[in-house]
This record gives sequence, C-alpha cells and structure tokens, in this order.
Amino acid sequence: MNNTLLNVKEAAGYLNISASTLYRWIHHKKIEHVKIGSRVLFSEDILKKFVEQNTVLRA
Repeated sequence: MNNTLLNVKEAAGYLNISASTLYRWIHHKKIEHVKIGSRVLFSEDILKKFVEQNTVLRA
C-alpha cells in the first residue's frame, strides 16, 4: 500500500487531465479525496484504483 499523497496539480498530471476537470470531479463526487484544512489531497493508491475502475477495454 502506497500512502503517498498528491496535491491537485500532481494528481491532475498523474491522470493526464486539467486541474479544473479534477475540481469538477471532486464537486460531483466522482473521485475520492482527502481535505486537510484548505488542502485537497489524493492518495496515489486511490488514483490507481480510479484509473483501473474507469478503464474501458476495446472489444
């Protein structure tokens, strides 16, 4: 288990999306996150799981 926490900019880079898209996903509760004070953070394990669950395989 990797407990590395990434900020919004790092997580957006990891997912290859913009920070604004990531904030929209947070607002619509599409992705799990941790909020510590005003900081929004993402576990690297949660991001990996999110990618696995949202991967579409070609038929």
